[in-house]
Amino acid sequence: MLELQVPLLAAKALLLLLLFAFIYAVMRRGIGDLRRVPDDEPFEPGRAQDGRGAYAPRGPARNGSELVVEDSEILAPQTRFSIHDGATSIGRSSAADIVLKSDDYASGRHAQLTRHGGLLYVEDLGSTNGTFVNGRKTVGATPLRHGDTVRVGSTTFRYEE
Repeated sequence: MLELQVPLLAAKALLLLLLFAFIYAVMRRGIGDLRRVPDDEPFEPGRAQDGRGAYAPRGPARNGSELVVEDSEILAPQTRFSIHDGATSIGRSSAADIVLKSDDYASGRHAQLTRHGGLLYVEDLGSTNGTFVNGRKTVGATPLRHGDTVRVGSTTFRYEE
């Protein structure tokens, strides 16, 4: 009987160790995500908030390029965000140009839009849930064309030139 108890005790100890390792990994990831999003978002004069946690981007628009909200749990349909020169960031962080503050599926720094050679590109910034263009997960910088859809978290935008 003693011969059977030792392997069972070792198996229980291993299972308990694996459970603690899993819980540690989940907690570490969650705490890391929480640290990237500030609790208090400072008011920035000249940067309008739409009442649902999204700020209009900074800077001048380029050639009338816009992201238009098609579907969202936090933004009103047809909300428009101008794409300005340089990089336009999207995420939950107040430092983002398009802030999705209440979107639980968006990361603090989720995606970035940049213009190269006349084309606009979207790139995921290592987000937890990924960035999708026309329903496909992006890998690297993905070019956008007029009418393409971009999903960040629970929000789907349509790109208009």
